[in-house]
Amino acid sequence: MHRIVCLFILLCPLAFAGNEKNDSLVLRIQFGSEPTQYDPLFLEDGTALRLAANVIATPFEYDGAGNLRNGLVRDYLLSRDKKKYTIHFKKNLKWSDGVKFHSNQFIAAVRRLVNEPVKSALSDLFPDFDLQKTRVIDPLTVELVLKTPDAQLKNWLTLPPFSPIRDDMIESFIKRNPVVPTLAAYQVVDYKRESHLLLKKNPEFEGADSVAIDQVKIVFLKDESSLYPLLRAGDLDILCKVPVLQYEQIRKVSKVTDVPVEAVTYLGFNTRKPPFNELKNRKAFLDLVSIKREELALMLKTGELPARTFLPQILMQSPVQASGSMMPSSQNKNDEQLDRLVFNVQSDGGLRNEMILQFLQSKLKDRYSWKMKIENLEWKAHYSRLKTAPDEVFRFGWQNPVSDPYVVYQVLKSDNVNNFTGWKNLEYDRLVDELRQETKMVKKAKLIERLETILAKEVPVVPIVHQVLRFANSKRIEGFRANPFGVILFRELRFAKKVN
Repeated sequence: MHRIVCLFILLCPLAFAGNEKNDSLVLRIQFGSEPTQYDPLFLEDGTALRLAANVIATPFEYDGAGNLRNGLVRDYLLSRDKKKYTIHFKKNLKWSDGVKFHSNQFIAAVRRLVNEPVKSALSDLFPDFDLQKTRVIDPLTVELVLKTPDAQLKNWLTLPPFSPIRDDMIESFIKRNPVVPTLAAYQVVDYKRESHLLLKKNPEFEGADSVAIDQVKIVFLKDESSLYPLLRAGDLDILCKVPVLQYEQIRKVSKVTDVPVEAVTYLGFNTRKPPFNELKNRKAFLDLVSIKREELALMLKTGELPARTFLPQILMQSPVQASGSMMPSSQNKNDEQLDRLVFNVQSDGGLRNEMILQFLQSKLKDRYSWKMKIENLEWKAHYSRLKTAPDEVFRFGWQNPVSDPYVVYQVLKSDNVNNFTGWKNLEYDRLVDELRQETKMVKKAKLIERLETILAKEVPVVPIVHQVLRFANSKRIEGFRANPFGVILFRELRFAKKVN
């Protein structure tokens, strides 16, 4: 999901060097922030999920291109009523400390998810499990039983809360210690808060022979001014964000890759209070944004795409023809009937977000004489206010943790914890629930058109851009790719034999 934890760390190139025995054989990758959690039950921010894909093994997983595939699972059977899954795990699975995998470790994760008194951040997505019937059959087989069918279950089983867990790991996670055994390709072996994570190849990993890089050092570094010098000096191999101001310089010394991701940045309206409890004001805001989206996207210089729909373009199977679409109206006759509004808009900080809001602030003033007051907050303060008393307008973003249009639209359901608009529409809720269970693409497309039509008519949110992540990798790295969740699988990478 689209979450940003702001860290301010000023590091020079020498700060990374020399701690590993053979530094030239260590892959060094920059993350702009540290995960908010390391316990797989509570992982929710994008940084945490990108780390988890490398150090936490799940029943199913996405590869580097975003294709769903078996992870720990060998195969499974589904009952006629589509409630019972008989899951067979792969043979010879071992934890990094040599302990044999047992299927009760997966059931322990499911029971923990259901019984944990503190609600998991992603738990709104998950089905209701029938724990009375969910059981271990043998060391490599379980029966996982749902109270009602869920067509998305394989997607959910790619997420960290469904990673097998051992009792001896839970205490470490409570202490915010990520140095625990793993079934994944890499294990965390060293952690310094707000500095770095050191990963080492797990020799017990079932695909260890294909893992080329033995050590990976993740450096938490937000200071954008230092990224180009570090990359040029060879003290970083991969940047997970290419600063706009250093783009041309970085492109000369590395390969830059733009990756469209399943994410949307949008402005939400607090429909419970003036002035955006009035539909005419929300539509006027949408009209202005619709006219200026392309200009805004070009101004950002991030490669991001103008968002004409709420659903990210990467998830669009065909163009959506929604009546009352999120495009500008043909006439501006009603502009003079609008009040001159004064309102607040809240956002988490960052140059990109500031540029978006300042751009819109200027355009709203020019067209409607509206006065938009911007308040940039630290992420946690921003998110806390959203949950209690959001401003009249707020910036937010959603990044899919799994690949399905349902996951985008459920954010705006009446009962969703991330719907901060106060907007409710029973028909919308019903269609989203229907989309969750639909597997045929033609029917999915029709449901998407109906959902986009409702959003265009009632305007609880205004989509701004569909996100594109911009990575850079040094010439000594081969096999680089990132999937539609922004995940780089380190086990797909290798060092070039010769760098020209």
